[in-house]
Amino acid sequence: MGNRTTTTDTLTLPKPAGGWSSTFDYGTGDWWSRRPEVDRRKALAPVLNQLQRLDAQRLRLEREGGTVKDLAVLTRILSEPLRVEGHYGPATCSLRDPRALRTALLDVDYDLHHDVRQLPDLLPVYYVSRTRRDYWGEYSLVVEDFHLSPGYPLQDERFVRLMDVGHEVYFLRLAHLRDAARAMLGGAGSGDGAVDALLYDLGRHVFQAAWHEDQRLGILVADHFRLTAFRQAIELLYLCLSGELCELRHAITPDMLRFFVEAYEQPAIRRFLERLHDLDGAMITDLPRQGRVLYKRLGHAFSRCLGTEVLWGFGRRMIPLWKVVYGNLTRLEAVGRQLRADPRVITACGRLEKEAEAVIDELAGGGTSAR
Repeated sequence: MGNRTTTTDTLTLPKPAGGWSSTFDYGTGDWWSRRPEVDRRKALAPVLNQLQRLDAQRLRLEREGGTVKDLAVLTRILSEPLRVEGHYGPATCSLRDPRALRTALLDVDYDLHHDVRQLPDLLPVYYVSRTRRDYWGEYSLVVEDFHLSPGYPLQDERFVRLMDVGHEVYFLRLAHLRDAARAMLGGAGSGDGAVDALLYDLGRHVFQAAWHEDQRLGILVADHFRLTAFRQAIELLYLCLSGELCELRHAITPDMLRFFVEAYEQPAIRRFLERLHDLDGAMITDLPRQGRVLYKRLGHAFSRCLGTEVLWGFGRRMIPLWKVVYGNLTRLEAVGRQLRADPRVITACGRLEKEAEAVIDELAGGGTSAR
């Protein structure tokens, strides 16, 4: 091939007047714009006020009934023009024109989402939120709620389905933890940027793995039957099995540890994160193997619990608990209230909680290795 001389040209970008923007962040998708920031709350105020009026009128109709005139009020609210001040000046839209409303919101902040759902009575409910793109994980994040209509279908508060690039996909919803995270940070560290950064780090390194839509059945049962240890064990096992544990060990900060005490009480994950500091590479590599064994063990315990027979229905027949759960997923709160006092359910749930505590101890507490 002979001797060659290789010349490398270096491309130097000119520095813009005023310096580089602090929002230039390849990790969050904000690289596309260096526009001056708009006060989101102020810009969204007309939209949020109209949505509140719409919700109030809808709830009044649902609870008290009404006439055609009351329906006309709903129509008028939906049709009233809205003036939204964005980066490029005011934009006019209305709730009846979702395309124009979406364009106006994007002019305020490219990460704003609005979602409209139709209830069984054909009336609309709205969700307005702010997202944060995560290019490394399976889910992007919802980091702030601006409006959530009463009755909006949100079966699991950890997840919401939103349109993204023409498809409806799951987003991790961390917005319900935002106020607690702000209170935990406190003082000068409680600004929107600091809260966003904490939620993004937690979402990327912890919740991307610890939360998954496949858990929804287990989490719903845990919440409505008050199975605290079982819920903790589910999230811990998914973190162990799906997380990048070596990367996570280096990403842990004191604020992240505090978060799982003060903002989102999850002692199992906190213990696991503290334990990661003391493990060498070989021990960290072995954790997923332990997790797989413990996952099967907890799954069998959950199946045994759901196999418990309970009295149910008008005929007061004995049927397995799993049939009651699967047949009433949208009203598990009422099912839990009715069955929590059943002695058979108390015994079955007690056994499941003990198994979950044992799983947590083995994985996060440095107990004996899984067999």
